[in-house]
Amino acid sequence: MTDDLNVVLARLDAWLEANAPADHAALNPPAAQDDIDAIADRRFSLHPELVMWLGRHDGVAAAKGHGGPGVILPQGFILHAAEGMRAGQRSMEEAIAEWVDENESEDPDLRDIYDGVYGYAFHARWVPIASDITGGKLIVDHRDGERFGNVLYGLHGGDTEGPDKVWNSLSHMFRDLLDALTGGTEIRLPGYADPVTPHLSGTGDDAFVRWE
Repeated sequence: MTDDLNVVLARLDAWLEANAPADHAALNPPAAQDDIDAIADRRFSLHPELVMWLGRHDGVAAAKGHGGPGVILPQGFILHAAEGMRAGQRSMEEAIAEWVDENESEDPDLRDIYDGVYGYAFHARWVPIASDITGGKLIVDHRDGERFGNVLYGLHGGDTEGPDKVWNSLSHMFRDLLDALTGGTEIRLPGYADPVTPHLSGTGDDAFVRWE
């Protein structure tokens, strides 16, 4: 899968450079290895596809809003740099610790019942890779088993049901993105009423992708 992702990302870069140069210019250079390693900091192993993505682009430069250059994903999702992923993962660990502190006095077995985590609201092995304007997140699941590497969507304000799986992998996500950009096809995310299709806005070096 990682080889497939490398091909997809190379094609995505080429398409953006040729058709949406403002988006291409907003993509950061590769992340430093120390920054990649710091995301999990030996707590767990990062999925190889996430490492490959960060080895190509450390997210995007500071975007002006959720609908301008650099916002290449639908629904205004802004891709995080490695530092943002690390902060998001640590935030979930802190939320778990707070949850345990608030509840273990009532039922000391809750820690075991919820597998250290409570996979509907937060998990120590979820790594947020992008955020939208509502606070919703795209997350790479690092739990063991078949779900390892799944891309989830959720954790927006008022979310009480937990994230939904949107893609089986980052390869799947970026392949769908590339297909939408090159073919003008739609993408629909859970929690959004309507699918969206990509359109180009601006001309020349200022051209970027807009989803509507």
